[in-house]
Amino acid sequence: MGGMLLFTALFGGGLWYSTNYAYYQKDTGVTEVAAFGHRLPVSQYKSIDADTSPLKMRACFRADWDVSAYSAYRVDAGPLIAPTWFDCFNAEQISQDIADKSAVVLRAEKNQPYGFDRYIALYPDGRAFMWRLINPCGAAKFSGEELPEGCEEPTESGALTPHSDTRKPAVVASVQPAKLPEPTPQKLALHAVGNVIRLVPLIGDGPEEIATGVVEAMGDLTASLGFHGCFEMPQSFGLLTETYETAEPTNPQRSPDGLSCFNAEQLAEDLQIGYAIAFWGERNITPGVDRVVAVYDDGRAFVWHQSNQNHVE
Repeated sequence: MGGMLLFTALFGGGLWYSTNYAYYQKDTGVTEVAAFGHRLPVSQYKSIDADTSPLKMRACFRADWDVSAYSAYRVDAGPLIAPTWFDCFNAEQISQDIADKSAVVLRAEKNQPYGFDRYIALYPDGRAFMWRLINPCGAAKFSGEELPEGCEEPTESGALTPHSDTRKPAVVASVQPAKLPEPTPQKLALHAVGNVIRLVPLIGDGPEEIATGVVEAMGDLTASLGFHGCFEMPQSFGLLTETYETAEPTNPQRSPDGLSCFNAEQLAEDLQIGYAIAFWGERNITPGVDRVVAVYDDGRAFVWHQSNQNHVE
């Protein structure tokens, strides 16, 4: 009996030590944090992490960032509990502050590493905290379930391989049934298109004009492919979704150099997770080409042309 109790005590102590202390690595020499596609300055940084699991990462630091510039990344996600000895990170208090809006949570990075997203909570007084959570792609992969539509997994070569199933996808891959004429690069120039954009209403005979901010654009609004634009949309999300047809599939293409406001990769990701909503601007403006307008809740809006399935070569 004494031997069994001794073994149990030793085993429990080892388990407690491995859970709370073993494998953790500390770091205090960080002056920049990668977030939202940028490297942003931080101070008073200290963190813990471990190779055994991405979820072991926690960090406390100070950050003087303009949160409004990253409002499209705002989420509602609380952290997991940290080891008690890493006392700068109080997961319960952070979660409470998130719930009562005392702190703002932003998703700093998606699928890094695959299956995990990194989050940062920011307080008005400059305090900041960082952690990782498993995302739906990771939850499905690690449980052996079929990956949800839109999840991508690194292959051995490092490329990303899309996974699909029979459910309706959040974002459908590019459809290119035929080659369409590309714009001549040297003819593209930054210009203003005006302050009117057309959207397809839920009820009506055709696209109707709505007033917007001036469209900063590159390409010809009447051309096939190659048109991209950025502008401000005064109408609310609610009004737009109740009045106009949402677009699917969407496939924003990279804009020519010179239109820095149009980030096709970020726009596609935000459309997938619902930070932005896409609407039909006009279908088949020329054979095989649709116009799509994407709008954010803060009023930012983007327009582009994309190929459709109706083109006949």
